[in-house]
Amino acid sequence: MKHFLALFAALTLLLLPHAATAGGFNIYEMGGRATALGGAFTATADDPSAIFYNPAGMAWLDEGFSVSGNLALIKPSSKFLRAEGATAGMYPGDAESETADNIFTPIGIYATYRSDADWSAGLGLFTPFGLGVEWDKPETFPGRTLSTNAQIEGFYISPMFAYQPSPKVAISAGVNFVISTVLLEKMSTQQFGGDAATYNVMAFKMEGTSNLGISPSAAIMIKPCPKLSFGINYKGGLTNSFEDQDATLTQIESGIGPVDDAVTAQLDALGTDHKASGDLNYPSFVAIGGRAQVNPKLALMLDFVWFNWSVFEEIHLRFSAPELNTNLEEKYQDGQQWRFAGEYQASPDLRLMAGIIRDLNPQPIGSVSPLLPDADRWDYSVGATYSTDKLDFTLGYMLVDFEERNTVENGVGGNFDGFDGNYYDSIAHIPTIGITYNFSSGNGPATN
Repeated sequence: MKHFLALFAALTLLLLPHAATAGGFNIYEMGGRATALGGAFTATADDPSAIFYNPAGMAWLDEGFSVSGNLALIKPSSKFLRAEGATAGMYPGDAESETADNIFTPIGIYATYRSDADWSAGLGLFTPFGLGVEWDKPETFPGRTLSTNAQIEGFYISPMFAYQPSPKVAISAGVNFVISTVLLEKMSTQQFGGDAATYNVMAFKMEGTSNLGISPSAAIMIKPCPKLSFGINYKGGLTNSFEDQDATLTQIESGIGPVDDAVTAQLDALGTDHKASGDLNYPSFVAIGGRAQVNPKLALMLDFVWFNWSVFEEIHLRFSAPELNTNLEEKYQDGQQWRFAGEYQASPDLRLMAGIIRDLNPQPIGSVSPLLPDADRWDYSVGATYSTDKLDFTLGYMLVDFEERNTVENGVGGNFDGFDGNYYDSIAHIPTIGITYNFSSGNGPATN
């Protein structure tokens, strides 16, 4: 029973911020043009992705209907070097490991309508929380009892409305309807024999879809003069509840009779199919930004984004077998990001963009794990938008450079589960594409 309790206890880690390229498990790359600008888009928001970055910006879009499709191809990579000592004994396996080659595809799809009066409306589908971490060679990965593959994704459907009481000010409000999916795969091990050899004896898999969660959204944009604009964008936090999700235990034959017989007996007593319930909390966040048109060709942008990650204090996971219920402390801190960008109007049809981001992660050393080796990072972005009368086409690229992080300080391991690493080293490459079509006659992104 001890081994099963440990196995199920680790499942609670999935219901935490453990899979992404931004602080916690936020993905801010919800628009091609915005990503090329390093996400410093709160006071610009001049295409339909404003629904995510600042819905008040819809008040300055072209009249009539506009649609926008945006795709990011996120290719993350992490390496892990196991700490020696207690960790090596508790978590045997390869001394050095790396994640499997995967590409994740968060999307941003938007439609907006601006009337010739003071009202605008829009609808967005985007995935601002998610991604995953899958480790290569899972059979020998030392953290396989914690996770070999963990994925989480939140799908937001967001109707938004904007009102412009004066030519210089617009406000917006709306709601976010959110459903999430989760997946966790991991293994259980057993030591046997005089040499205490370690055998993989059980595979665990849990997957499911949450109930609907709802959160508020509000924003404002102010343009005191043609060369300056300011914006504030708020998206409320919410809870997605998972009820009676499928959790399955499958025996892995070790070829050692006493080991296999013991595991079979345990599975006969406990059962292979279980139901799990828990809550996944998404944080609220606030983005504050400014844009200055330095000269007719050059504009500069600066954003500050704050995330309420401290909502992750303790997680409760409930099972159909009450003896497996688990509480887990995570002790996350609030996170913050600084985003700076510049945009150059190279010709009437072509804009060149670049950005830089300082992202301070919210994850304490105790919860740095195979589910997410999070760390502070610098992000660098570039891109270009080509505009015709009705069509805007953007290509961009972002490099996410994580600082090296370990869970050993002054020779003492700090991971809550005793899984310590001398280093986690991660990087992510993110090419992006964005296409916007204006059904009314337009001339590309609006000039701020």
